[in-house]
Amino acid sequence: MRPSLRHRIFDYTQLAFWVGLVLTMYVMVSLINLSTKNTALRDRADTIEEDTIRLESEIADLRAQVAYSGTDQFQEKQVREKLGLQAPDEKVVIVGRGDADRTIKDTGQEPVDAELPDQSHIEEWAAFLFGG
Repeated sequence: MRPSLRHRIFDYTQLAFWVGLVLTMYVMVSLINLSTKNTALRDRADTIEEDTIRLESEIADLRAQVAYSGTDQFQEKQVREKLGLQAPDEKVVIVGRGDADRTIKDTGQEPVDAELPDQSHIEEWAAFLFGG
């Protein structure tokens, strides 16, 4: 027996429905996978861009430090700090308990003996700022 025309069309319609459903699900899964990869790549690109901006800022800071290190002001500051030298006709004031016992190397002078009160730093600041 031969199937009727109506029965045969129904079979193709049902087959087309299932094939279409499978293709739709495949496309949906592929799009979700692609979207996940795209999001991960976008996050990585943002991280790389932030790192690039941070590194460019550090490079600019280092260039400024290099430029400053070549100036006379920097060299004078280093000579004063590292070697303890002073400019001609300059008077050096030594502040703090630890510095009171040092001698001034360039002039050969001994430090003036001064009695320092036995106060904490906070008390010294309070006395300095508010009198006392």
